[in-house]
Amino acid sequence: MPQQKNITKEIKVITEQRIVKGQKKHGFPMRRWKISLMGVGANGEEEPLPYVDRVEYLLHQTFEPPLRKVSEYPFTLQEKGWGEFDMKVMLYFADKSTTPYVVDHDLNFQLERYEVSHTLTFKPDMKPSFLKLLNQPAETVSNKESNASKNGSGMDTKTNKRRREDVQKPRAKRIKSDRSSDDDSTAAGSGDDWNDEIDIHALAEKFQQLQADDLLDLVQLVKANQTSDMYIKEDGEAGEFHIDLRTLGPDLLHQLWQFCAKRLDG
Repeated sequence: MPQQKNITKEIKVITEQRIVKGQKKHGFPMRRWKISLMGVGANGEEEPLPYVDRVEYLLHQTFEPPLRKVSEYPFTLQEKGWGEFDMKVMLYFADKSTTPYVVDHDLNFQLERYEVSHTLTFKPDMKPSFLKLLNQPAETVSNKESNASKNGSGMDTKTNKRRREDVQKPRAKRIKSDRSSDDDSTAAGSGDDWNDEIDIHALAEKFQQLQADDLLDLVQLVKANQTSDMYIKEDGEAGEFHIDLRTLGPDLLHQLWQFCAKRLDG
């Protein structure tokens, strides 16, 4: 009988950070940073991590509390501070008998965004229910969000070019966390605190008030400022245009806000 091979899964730890204007401590600028995890499919596409039960972040001892728990994909932790440090990112699996996977993560401020890849290896003799999670057909996050848009799980703007009728469905999902303090930290993935100068929910509501011609102009504005780290997808066959507002960044969000204000109030 041939020996069964180990099962490997690829993940990425993604760090994003930016300076908080006008705030310093010990002579250093304060920075808002967030860390997320994502699964990586065979073709490099993002996929969820159904086999991960929760992620625990062990921060520097100056953070209160230093241990943070996040239990929903993409396991985003958001914080604010002035210093770089090493932390531990611990993945706990759906099979409680599986040893947690520990990542030694370097939080640094050299880049506004950086990704570190890791390979998880599992033995083939694990519980059948856990093996099913590991081997289940991968559904990309973009497809999952599109299918779940009616349930409120992201931010999706659709432009119907054939009928020139447009529907926007806000689907921002807040990440659940086991917070035990009322400090400035947030275990959240909706983008509200990250792009704290623009309320993306209010912006989505403004989209719904725009006329069809205005929406077509808005699409052109987004495409003209598109960068590789933004989630923007055009489905020509369906006549739809998808935007994840959380990925656009403050500059483009400000432009979209001003665009809506001019078209709606002008």
